Amino acid sequence: MSMMRWNEDEARRLILGQLVSLIDGMRTQAIRTSTGKFRKREPISVFRPQTLQELMAQVEVELEKLVADHGQLRDFAESIRVLLRRMPDASLLEMYDAVMDASEQWLGDVAVEDADGLRTDAQHPTQLEEVSLLIDDLRRERRKPTRREKLAIHMAHEALANGARLQLPYKPLPIPGFGDTQTYMSVTDPGEGHLAGTTTREDWMRGVLVHVEHLERGHQGRESVESYRIPRILNVAKVRLHVAGRAPVTSFIGRPMFDSGKFHLDLWKTVQTMSGTCTAMFQMGVAECKVAMDRMTASQIIEFMRCLRSNILRDSRTQLLSAAINLNTPLVDDRDGGSRVVVDRKEIGLLGIELVKAGGFDKVTWDGAADTYPSLPVMEQLTHAEALELVHRAHERGLRTYFSAGFRFPHIPLAVYTGVDGVGIGGAQILRYMDSQTGFHGPFQPENISRILAIRDEAARSPLGRAAALLARLDWLHSQRRLDDHQEELRAELYEALSRQQVDSVLQGLESQARSATV
Repeated sequence: MSMMRWNEDEARRLILGQLVSLIDGMRTQAIRTSTGKFRKREPISVFRPQTLQELMAQVEVELEKLVADHGQLRDFAESIRVLLRRMPDASLLEMYDAVMDASEQWLGDVAVEDADGLRTDAQHPTQLEEVSLLIDDLRRERRKPTRREKLAIHMAHEALANGARLQLPYKPLPIPGFGDTQTYMSVTDPGEGHLAGTTTREDWMRGVLVHVEHLERGHQGRESVESYRIPRILNVAKVRLHVAGRAPVTSFIGRPMFDSGKFHLDLWKTVQTMSGTCTAMFQMGVAECKVAMDRMTASQIIEFMRCLRSNILRDSRTQLLSAAINLNTPLVDDRDGGSRVVVDRKEIGLLGIELVKAGGFDKVTWDGAADTYPSLPVMEQLTHAEALELVHRAHERGLRTYFSAGFRFPHIPLAVYTGVDGVGIGGAQILRYMDSQTGFHGPFQPENISRILAIRDEAARSPLGRAAALLARLDWLHSQRRLDDHQEELRAELYEALSRQQVDSVLQGLESQARSATV
């Protein structure tokens, strides 16, 4: 195996990166098999550039932490220290083979036989597209990568870190009422969990938005730390490499940064900073960027959205802008020169629809996060009738919809019965370990994705789920002015029946009629 297209420092850095991944994998394995409470004392750190010596020192530190937390891994740690001592004198090939031997011995994540599934005749694929096709093969065939394939994937990650551009097909979000299912599960992670979990199985990306977002905030209030924050852009690039066109990839951007506290003084810099970030995401093939509408009045939110969308480079037909409206933050409605303070959750949600429509964004997100963490489930903060009304009113105005905050397994059907387009689901509530004392996150739990999707699918097949999907379709067709008077009457009848959760008498006839309707 040749690494000649890399200089020696780059190759050794790549090998050390494989060692760090191996240590992380062993830590995850130990946590998942432990019977004690999960504990994590440190938050996810910001990436910093490191010399080879610093990277080697980091490996030593990680080994010390690993043994301190999981004493049963002492032998593993010593075997890695032996490898590190060989690093200065061993050849690149010897070191890589030794790391792969260790990975095969301790994690069993490398194929024993070299099946050579790479689609190129070159020693290593030089195009990211080739690696993306390889990842797709591994996913469909449900097999482990060979040593050569694992190296190719890691080299592709390094190429992205060094500025290689992604030019892969991407999948846009479906039209309400016309997707594979109506309510997509927005499986959420900062990135690493998607690479090791979400994107490894074909069925885990059906009816799913692969959402990249930094969730960890510890036990900090929303005023100090956002409930959700922008992820590392390299993680978004890696996720796009692994997903390609199999599912929509979406990303959170964050709340605007008004440094002076004076909206119009900060507007220029804030708009240009966030538009540049969104443009970078869209250029990678992200299908949706979500921006929080915090710390602004109603009129300021409209002006901010209009300015922001006008400065973003994107395909506006397939790449959407989403506005996150927090239902627990009072909103000052000053559109007509007044100062009405809106505090009721449903009223904030309805006002959010008006603002998003006026601002020209494509999607409204109703977020129920508050100062407590984990969040109180948003479906417990709204009644069924209230949540349904929000979705219904947004759809009939041509907006996509989304609920987030605190989702656990029992809340998934409640969202499906509203016909909402997406549900933010992830983090400590359902997909990651969390230390209850610090609030810091641990390993991803990909096996829960199967359960999440099974619950969603069962709810979607129920009369309420079918009625909600049908209403979403009719509401969207209404927004496009494609319904006749009789269909409009049926739409109103279905909405009232679904609000009462008594749909059986109206559902059967409507389903056959709605199937014939087109966008």
